[in-house]
Amino acid sequence: MRNLQTRTGSRWAAEASPHFPARFSCPRRSISHITAIVALALACSLLAFPGCAAQTASDEGIGDLPSTPYSQSEDAPDQPPSSPSGASSFAASLPDAEQSAAQTAQPLTIEKSGWWAKDGYVHYGLMVQNPNDCAAANATVRATLFDGEGNELGSYDGTLALVGAGETVGFTGEAGDGLAPARVEFTIDPDSVTWKDGAAATAPYIVKSFDEQDKLYFRYEIDGTIANVTDSYGSGANLHVLLFDEAGDIVAGYTGSAYRIKAGQTKNFLITLHSAPDHASTQVFAQPT
Repeated sequence: MRNLQTRTGSRWAAEASPHFPARFSCPRRSISHITAIVALALACSLLAFPGCAAQTASDEGIGDLPSTPYSQSEDAPDQPPSSPSGASSFAASLPDAEQSAAQTAQPLTIEKSGWWAKDGYVHYGLMVQNPNDCAAANATVRATLFDGEGNELGSYDGTLALVGAGETVGFTGEAGDGLAPARVEFTIDPDSVTWKDGAAATAPYIVKSFDEQDKLYFRYEIDGTIANVTDSYGSGANLHVLLFDEAGDIVAGYTGSAYRIKAGQTKNFLITLHSAPDHASTQVFAQPT
């Protein structure tokens, strides 16, 4: 926080000096009153900005909770990054595929997956492929955690908003409640998918570029640019960050956000990973909210 120094404080200190005329002196009682007023004003200014302390706690993790990625854009709203667990209204509004195409569509497939556990919480990433001529909307992705004896520790659902016809996209999420698993299984519920017209169902956002910086001690920053390729205003996008090792296997996944992207315009974003494993490469995918 900036060091707040008021002209009032400096002035009274000068006026108490013997080098100034007597008419600039101030009685001790007045100084006490002014000190109390300044202290009260400073306390009120701190109360007026509670988000500063709350944001720091959210970025770094609180107690036994794991640190989570923090993302921001130039005019991000005062709310945490959007979660991939909710269904996308954009994807739901796309034109449905013809009934015959929907009935014969093949299930989405998970080409590869990987995860990393930190403080009993799993940060996972998937590459999901759509082998059909129609697009898949709002598919439910389930991560099921098991202990070393094969006992289920819990299952956690997320929603993959949109996979275009014939496309492969990345998806990330977080699972767990404090118990580190020995094994994690990933499935996609075929009954949750709504099939959309493949020609009309195109991704509204494209990650144009990004750069990653290693900040040491498992902290990384990813800054980049996302484009809204539609003719409509976009309130926000989920950003899925997949980390890969040298063999091309997924080692972890994280989710960030970009907000308020005007039609046909680009927007800068920043995602900070406060706790992530070593990795050789990174990919960032954008999904509609």
